[in-house]
Amino acid sequence: MAYGSASLPAYQAALREVNCADFGDLLLWPTVTMLRDEQYRLDWSRRFDAILADEFQDVNRLQYLWLKLLSRDHGELFAVGDDDQSIYSWRGASVGFIRDFLSEFPNGRMIPLEQNFRSTGHILTAANSVVARDRNRLGKTLFTEQGEGAPIEVITFSGGQQEAQGLAREIGRRQLMGVALEDMAVLYRFNFLSRMLEEELLRAHIPYELVNDTAFWQRAVVKDVLGLLRLADGPDALQGDEAFRRVINQPARGVGAKTLARIEQLAQDEALSLFAAAEKLYATSQSKTAERVRAFLHVIRDEELSTETALGARMRTLAERSGYLDMLRVAGEEGNAGLENLDELFSLAMEFTSVEDLFDHAALGAAAPSEAGQGRVRLMTIHGSKGLEFEHVFLMGWEDTLFPGLSPSNLDEERRLAYVALTRGRARVAISWCAWRNGRSADLSPFIGDIPPEARYSGWLGRANSRAEARAIRDAQDEALGI
Repeated sequence: MAYGSASLPAYQAALREVNCADFGDLLLWPTVTMLRDEQYRLDWSRRFDAILADEFQDVNRLQYLWLKLLSRDHGELFAVGDDDQSIYSWRGASVGFIRDFLSEFPNGRMIPLEQNFRSTGHILTAANSVVARDRNRLGKTLFTEQGEGAPIEVITFSGGQQEAQGLAREIGRRQLMGVALEDMAVLYRFNFLSRMLEEELLRAHIPYELVNDTAFWQRAVVKDVLGLLRLADGPDALQGDEAFRRVINQPARGVGAKTLARIEQLAQDEALSLFAAAEKLYATSQSKTAERVRAFLHVIRDEELSTETALGARMRTLAERSGYLDMLRVAGEEGNAGLENLDELFSLAMEFTSVEDLFDHAALGAAAPSEAGQGRVRLMTIHGSKGLEFEHVFLMGWEDTLFPGLSPSNLDEERRLAYVALTRGRARVAISWCAWRNGRSADLSPFIGDIPPEARYSGWLGRANSRAEARAIRDAQDEALGI
């Protein structure tokens, strides 16, 4: 994971210098050339009698210009899309292009496809009600002939750990009832939410697959900060060499491949750890790189002597003083995701009393099954679920502090994202939320309140009516699942 990359003009200049183009340039330069050279535009536009653009709600300005330039003469542009599923403004898409289609192409017409062949009636009622509050939408009402089906289950948990345990238990229960694991999926707004669930699925021996994502313990930011802790726990030990290689230039301190090779050679010649070799190499140098490296080495030595025993607090101090957290804070959305993952790591680390126990647990998590295949429940972000469908869908983390967040930049898009999440389910959809998460209280998401009472149910469907019966069933499930 790279943060603080070069500016766009410098990047484009570097590409031109070596006569290269990246994926985006394959669209950029033909479009720019069509704008500047009419004959070039005509040469290309005359090759096509008509143009079909799929997923039109996701086009950005460059793609829109490209389509207009190619279809300008014949006007035969067939666009397929759904403005209610426009959820990618953060990567340049503009919902305005599909909503203004008829004004830009006055000879066109709109054909709404409202019959849904995937989901049951209660799921569609919930989705329609949530997205209806986006007042700028083109407007359509999905319907189905498959019957009402089960209402949306809304489950309240006291905290994130209880939510993860409850979801793992329910997934295991449904598996015992005959639902295939591959027919179940858990969707979340932010990928840091998967960490506790991964832990509980591991404990319950329930195979899972992370779709379009990296397992928590394999994420770069998690490995980086674990590397800081490993180094501070024994900077003079050779076991910390790999951690040194990982973090010495995170954030950038001017230690490139050649400099690292010098440190490696000194360490080999004098039988030192890489950390100790770096201390010796930079002891007297007055360069800016030396100053930055010495400051980092000083942070590690300080932490080695620290009397702090809480591992989460130690890692937070290391990440703060080393500049790692500041690097993430200025890295935009990717950096924010990294910070959320580190909050989860710091919280989890408080449960361990020794560095060895924490690293043993991390090694177990990193080895968790993640390959694709049958017999696995799918875990993914809501964005990553677009275009997919599952018999049973669990939507976690629907709190007013997360979804939508405290200050959403685009509330309507968050609402459309909720619509996408709900419509991934074919037969059953369950929404869970926590009254307390990450050290702060929360209330249920307003999107839950938008679902009509007749389309939602408080708690799990089909569960025991008495406490004694519930305990007996739970004990039987726990024994079967090995919890």
